[in-house]
Amino acid sequence: MNMPVTRMIAERVSEISLADIPHESVDYAKTLMLSAIGAIVQGPDCTGGDIIERYVERTGGAEEAMLFATGRRLPMEAAALANATFAHATEYEDDSFPEAVSSYTIVPAVLAVAEQCGASGADMIAAFVAGYETQARIGLACREARRRGYMVLSLAGSIGCAAAAARLMGLDAERTAHALSIAASQANGLGYQTGTMAHIVEMGFSARNGICAALLAKDGYTGQLDILEAPRGLFNLICADNVDAPEKIIEDWGRPYRIHEVGIKEFPCCYHLQRMIETALELRESEGLRPDQIEEIEVHVNAFFPTVVQHDDPSNEIEAQFSLPHAFAVGLLEDVIDQSSFAVERIGDPRFSHVRSLVRTVVRDDWGWSPTGWTPRIAFTLKDGRQILREPEHSRGQPPNLFSFDECEPKFRKCVTARLGEDAIQTVLKDLSVLEQLDDVSRLVAALASGARR
Repeated sequence: MNMPVTRMIAERVSEISLADIPHESVDYAKTLMLSAIGAIVQGPDCTGGDIIERYVERTGGAEEAMLFATGRRLPMEAAALANATFAHATEYEDDSFPEAVSSYTIVPAVLAVAEQCGASGADMIAAFVAGYETQARIGLACREARRRGYMVLSLAGSIGCAAAAARLMGLDAERTAHALSIAASQANGLGYQTGTMAHIVEMGFSARNGICAALLAKDGYTGQLDILEAPRGLFNLICADNVDAPEKIIEDWGRPYRIHEVGIKEFPCCYHLQRMIETALELRESEGLRPDQIEEIEVHVNAFFPTVVQHDDPSNEIEAQFSLPHAFAVGLLEDVIDQSSFAVERIGDPRFSHVRSLVRTVVRDDWGWSPTGWTPRIAFTLKDGRQILREPEHSRGQPPNLFSFDECEPKFRKCVTARLGEDAIQTVLKDLSVLEQLDDVSRLVAALASGARR
């Protein structure tokens, strides 16, 4: 293609300001940040959190940004790596389709760089929106990469984090383009890793890589300035020359901003299981459905679904978060659905094992291969011969029915109450609600660190 995509993205990133962003986009950006920050605070207590904590703390170095688990200040890259991994470890991360990226990748990088730079809230929002737009537009152009097995939320996320970091560091368009190029050399992620700790840390790698790329570019490091669109550039390599309308990255930039396609999860498990759990909860409420009434649960899904939700018989917490049978067990048995619903104790509970044994997955190749645009068909066959059919098209909090800041607050509180006191919670809520008015984010950071293990 002839359009200089890498340079033109860099121009838009370096020039964006709060004034360029519509009010509704500013408001939703703050809601997404609230969701992500809650997960960062909770994540150290999830699987692998202790390992990441030990890893980054052994590195030492400049005291630039807060590791919220311990209150220790680390180099920006290390803090962002850990905090992004913590956020992903909850499996609360939001998703957007068809670009298949997440705001949880961007928020930890923005927090780390904003803290070190003493950035204003307005600059934080501008950097977040620019970083998210970068990764989302790349994700849209590179949908074939997802089909080929790449985890685009981390692959495009490295470049999105570089864009956000470059904006906060005040890099001009040329140095921002070099940052994007350096990040492209680090961009990766593998869909097959779902259900493992390697999947969780991929988001941390993206935050670290993006900040590293921006710092190198700031100091004069360079890369190919057509790295995205060149014949041997990133797009063609990951898509096997099947890039989807890359010119629209620039033509459609901010029209509208893609953050409005991000849906916030209600339950701490894979996005593709949200409506399954909601269906089970709805039938408990409307039909009084109980596991002992069920003969079989047959679920028809498309060919994409089992490439992500691939653990029918989970053995640990992460596999349970990517298990269709366990999702139905959670929905039919749990009154409060949180991290404990996917714990080893639940996995081994005979009641959960029984419900999982009732679930049968039918993969419909004739439904095509796509993360979205298809509807599962769920048939509950009861022991009395009745059958209940459900075809849930959407789950709560998903486009176009997005959560407001106030609607996201209960999820935030669920994540942070075990670590943060009410005063700190109120500070975070207040500062985020008026983030565009803050001169710096120091009070917000201090509140988040108040629940650290000293």
